[in-house]
Amino acid sequence: MNDWSEAERHAEQAGELYQSGRFDKAVEELRSAIAINPYNASWHFNLALTYEMIPDFDQAVACYRRALSLEPDDVNALNGLGVDLTRLGRHGQALECFERIERIDPMFEPCYCNRIITYTEMGDHDQAETMFYLARQIEPVCPLCLYNISASLYERGEFRRAISCLQQTLKLDPNHPHAHARIAETCWAMGQIDRAERHYLAELRAEPGCVEVLLDLGDLLTEKGEFDEAGEKLRRVLEQVPDHPGAHFGLGKVALKQGRFYAAEEQFRLVLRIDRRYPGAHQALGETLLRMGRRRQAGVHLLAELRHAGQNPAELLEMGQLLLEAQRTRQANTVLRKLVSLQPDNPHAEHSLAVSYLLMGEMDEGIRHCRRALKLKPEYPLALYNLAQAHLKNGQVPRARRYVTRAIALSPSDQQIRALAGRLGVVGFWGNLKAKIFRRRR
Repeated sequence: MNDWSEAERHAEQAGELYQSGRFDKAVEELRSAIAINPYNASWHFNLALTYEMIPDFDQAVACYRRALSLEPDDVNALNGLGVDLTRLGRHGQALECFERIERIDPMFEPCYCNRIITYTEMGDHDQAETMFYLARQIEPVCPLCLYNISASLYERGEFRRAISCLQQTLKLDPNHPHAHARIAETCWAMGQIDRAERHYLAELRAEPGCVEVLLDLGDLLTEKGEFDEAGEKLRRVLEQVPDHPGAHFGLGKVALKQGRFYAAEEQFRLVLRIDRRYPGAHQALGETLLRMGRRRQAGVHLLAELRHAGQNPAELLEMGQLLLEAQRTRQANTVLRKLVSLQPDNPHAEHSLAVSYLLMGEMDEGIRHCRRALKLKPEYPLALYNLAQAHLKNGQVPRARRYVTRAIALSPSDQQIRALAGRLGVVGFWGNLKAKIFRRRR
């Protein structure tokens, strides 16, 4: 057998291995073929496809580039390269690939269809929608276009339109990958938890071992308080991938919700041993340690998480409140100021920022942000309580009484508010006032 025949044999064997799902072995066979004949562009292309299945998108990108060095105008290789660059977050390079395809073959529909996702990830939803309509002019019934534009609609908060597109996707292609999971995610965002669960289960019927869906369903069941069911889904992930940090993180959250703090601590520490930068792991461990009364250790982990904090408002609010609880007041203040700059109309952010200032002794700033919180949410007992406390500390007793009177009217059974009202002599005053009103009515 000559070298060329040997190379072909390796390539054919790689195809059989790919079809049977043995992707690592398929890579070895293709590399053996390429070592004999490095000038076959299709083998580099197939190697890229195989790396995508592992997945290893960096290697896939390198293989697509080698294929293109041999056949520069191969639109399929350019399209694959653009898709993988998008997956890696290299959006500018991805757009260059798709625009180059458009110059070579303006009727190649995938170059528009796949740009929907690229522009969506860049936050340019107008361009994403433009690509959707350009793709529809070439291929009016493409289920992938509908699936891709649903991501843009989801990011814009247009949940009903997103679900409508996904339903059309399933009508055109009942087995479209992840369509049910995307509907589930959207339903969850709308607060339709039971409907979301049904769609996650539908996705699992189509792909029983899908790790991402099992993790998401585990999170949803944890939120529902169905802890045994959540744990079962997460352990199914560990049966496939014993060291999966997401599954251990999910089991840690289940244990934390159940008040099993030592079990939660064990799971979160295991996550950090597997991946010391796993998002949220330091924060979750910090919260667990707080619940166990280990405030100093909690603060260490919260500060470790703070080094990697992103821009998610809900996560910033939670982090700020945990830092306050851990008595890391200045760091909490930094986080909460960042949050207020992102969400200036969030009363809970304003109130938490006010608390940080009050704890730092900056009473005027604390009062200002408390008032800002009340302007955004007038019926906010806790903000009224803290405003009363601040004025009392400043010696402004009449103002403190006015605020605590409003607070106790909104939340008459709150013992903390009643205690402050008692200190200020407001409880008796409020009781006398009600008696006078009742006498007038009689």
